[in-house]
Amino acid sequence: MEVVRVQTLSSFEEKEIPEKFIRPLNERPENSKAIEGVTVPVVSLTQPHASVVKEIDTAATEWGFFVIIDHGIPTELIQRLKEVGEMFFKLPQIEKESYANDPTVGRFEGYGTKMTKNREEKLEWIDYFFHVMAPLSKVHHEFWPKNPSSYRY
Repeated sequence: MEVVRVQTLSSFEEKEIPEKFIRPLNERPENSKAIEGVTVPVVSLTQPHASVVKEIDTAATEWGFFVIIDHGIPTELIQRLKEVGEMFFKLPQIEKESYANDPTVGRFEGYGTKMTKNREEKLEWIDYFFHVMAPLSKVHHEFWPKNPSSYRY
């Protein structure tokens, strides 16, 4: 079962990465160190709406990503969300699959995993959990994991 193998790889239990997951040299980052004077676009949500929209449009067009600040989400909450997410994805595969989504019946919320091949025949793997968080009328807690117990909080 390939998914289990990838999960094992992600936990560094394997010593070598199988060839089918290794990107060709031309797709690997040449420099992973910060370049002096180059900064990722930062967008503050305290600006007028029109300015925020313009800055996001520019950053997304020119960079493809950006950092949002002044959003009002406490750093502690973001850190806790990351911790709980990591705890969920470290669960045994069978437990994660008990929350599986099922797009064939129109249910997109839940756990999913995808493996696809790119043009160079290298595997790309995504493990994800999707659920709606707003508006509250659209939240379906029955799709949310019970383990870890702090996930729902």
